[in-house]
Amino acid sequence: MYIHKHNRLIPTPYTSKLEKMCHSIGWSLVQPLTSSSYLGFGHGSLSRDTEEIDHLINYLAAHRSAENVCIVGHSTGCQNSVHFMKHGNKELQTLVKVIALQAPVSDRESAMLQTKYSENIDHALQLKKEGKGDELMPRNSFWAPITASRFVSLQHKNGVDDMFSSDLTDVELTERLGHIGKHHHLHALVAFSGSDEYVPDHVDKDLLLERMCGAMNRLCDPSSLVATPLMIPNGNHNLKGEDDSDIFTEELRKALESAAI
Repeated sequence: MYIHKHNRLIPTPYTSKLEKMCHSIGWSLVQPLTSSSYLGFGHGSLSRDTEEIDHLINYLAAHRSAENVCIVGHSTGCQNSVHFMKHGNKELQTLVKVIALQAPVSDRESAMLQTKYSENIDHALQLKKEGKGDELMPRNSFWAPITASRFVSLQHKNGVDDMFSSDLTDVELTERLGHIGKHHHLHALVAFSGSDEYVPDHVDKDLLLERMCGAMNRLCDPSSLVATPLMIPNGNHNLKGEDDSDIFTEELRKALESAAI
């Protein structure tokens, strides 16, 4: 199941490569269109997405004989993967044998570099305080129509979507990611791009990747770690380079083959 930040069809340059790899080892690629697809991104929530992922996996198990599931998240789709493994249907979670996080980056850290960040986040917080979380933000605050609640979730330090920021402490990262390690049947592939254009220059990408995987592994058996880091040195955000997408799909292939054993 491939979940992109905007949940649109064929969202990244490597989508067709991902499909061919899946088919070559007996897996199928499913790309859902959810209520958050396209411009729905700005008025959704991780809770709504998780509910719809629940419905999809339940359908695939009941009507398509799905026994093993892998969730591949790209960009904001990484938040969907992590959120589902904490808040999704517990029985359906056991079907998920692999999650792959490709470009798990912080929306907030990138937004904080914008000149009107403080003004926009203060306005969103005030709307929420007044019980107007469903009100739309000003047009110049975001690339898509977005509600105050969704804006806060993405761009505030205590936002539900704020899972991968480099300024989070180890304790805070564990609060957001530690539940991954409790799923002992799971393999989490965490793929970070060394040239991701959405990661600020001051962020130590290698250290952040190490800390994110450390948070996921903190609560699991030390002899059987769940999260595996994958640094793609020259990769950009959506892995448009052939060599970069080859690295990711090959590591994912290994994870899928192991899950099917």
